[in-house]
Amino acid sequence: MSGSGNRGRRERRNRPGHSGNGKGVRGGGNGSGSNGNAEAEGGHERNRVRPHRRQFLAGVGAATGVAIAGCGDLPLIGDETATTFPAGEVDSVLRDEEPPIEWPAPVQPDSSALEGELERVGELLAEVPESIGREDVPNGVVRETIEEQRTEATTSRDEAADTVRKELYHGLRDLRDGRETARTAAVTWLAVDADEEQLVDELRDERDAVRSTVTGRLEDGEYHGSDTDDGRLRAALYFFRRETDLGHAERSLERASVTHHHAVIDIGESAGTLEFGAATAGIWEHFDERYDAAFDDGVALESPFETALERSIDRAETADFPAQDGEEWYEAVGVGVEDDQLELTVWHAGRDVLNARDRMHDALDAGNLGTGLYGALRFEQRFRAFERLRDRIADGAVAAPETVGEIRDERERALEAAAAAREQLSRPSLGEYALAETLQELAWVDDGVRRAADADPETSVSIRDEYGDYARREAELTVLPDAVDVFRARLTD
Repeated sequence: MSGSGNRGRRERRNRPGHSGNGKGVRGGGNGSGSNGNAEAEGGHERNRVRPHRRQFLAGVGAATGVAIAGCGDLPLIGDETATTFPAGEVDSVLRDEEPPIEWPAPVQPDSSALEGELERVGELLAEVPESIGREDVPNGVVRETIEEQRTEATTSRDEAADTVRKELYHGLRDLRDGRETARTAAVTWLAVDADEEQLVDELRDERDAVRSTVTGRLEDGEYHGSDTDDGRLRAALYFFRRETDLGHAERSLERASVTHHHAVIDIGESAGTLEFGAATAGIWEHFDERYDAAFDDGVALESPFETALERSIDRAETADFPAQDGEEWYEAVGVGVEDDQLELTVWHAGRDVLNARDRMHDALDAGNLGTGLYGALRFEQRFRAFERLRDRIADGAVAAPETVGEIRDERERALEAAAAAREQLSRPSLGEYALAETLQELAWVDDGVRRAADADPETSVSIRDEYGDYARREAELTVLPDAVDVFRARLTD
């Protein structure tokens, strides 16, 4: 980045309990999966010991969707006496429309960048015939894979072409998926008749080059930006997203396997991963240029970022939130719950606190201050949300629901909290990103309710998992403005 030396990776800091550990084959341009729009970036999954088997089974029920009574001889997962509702009544929970999820854009790209990405997808698609017959590709699975990947790439390209100026940042990031699927289709098609040894050797060379480009882009540059309150907030968001995208691409490339005797589908998928990595490096080279141009008179922000993160870690250590080592954890955090499902809800809320705390430590160890600062904000939000949820359960405001109306009311309280939070947050900022991520999680809860409502109207379904998740989202959205205020004070002090 302009005006920035080679930041490099920091040497990992040790802390207690943490160890510091050819033909038709196109290259990736300047360097480039993939969760193009799957914005939610969860923390490390640590401390996930379940207190007892019944809660573990309840978690399985939550992960697999809706528990439906009357299916074979299986009882409702988690609690055989759980309240159920006719599926025909469940849809009323979603009476109020979901709030929009607005992911913040920390930089404004130039439209020419999108045009270049669209051209690249077009070039790759041109290598794949519009119609592939049995005589072209005898293997039906391979033929179907090529066609599906080509269709996905075409859809991604067409959607990106309709991107309006204010959405260019998101359009560029989403189009990485288009490049990945187009390249997968092109190389899978090519691999059907290609010299496998030569093709694999070329892809290996490309993988080494792309990995070097992605790692170099990730390590190059220093934290900088406008030395104002809003400038620091934007910079924190910018470097968080930069580290997330490039770090994800780097990990994907490290896992990418390009070996001889692989099936043609595997070879195509590996090429797609390389394309996604090259696209990621390329768009972030452009984003860096645009960010530098906007803040060419900016100042170095590494010191205030590191100070804010270290203060946040100190705050987390002072909170002394206990590890989830077993049932005694509930007593340690002051929770007494008779209901198994609410007990599991509290467990999940506590796990989120611990994940956010670990995220801060891991990011500081790796020198990823943007990621660490987002972990700091999420810790502040989730710790406060845990306290709110715990107190609401103690007061009886959150209790095992007996009617669909109680579940609907909890969801509507979450929606009201979301609307209030949106009015109080700066744009663009990590706070706005945390709001979007929490709303995405709320939308996933809605999906669970929707699946239950899609069952036969007379079928009995349980949506108590969703009730607990609505209560968690309500707490996270209610406390978010206060969490942002505390975080902002540390960052701008």
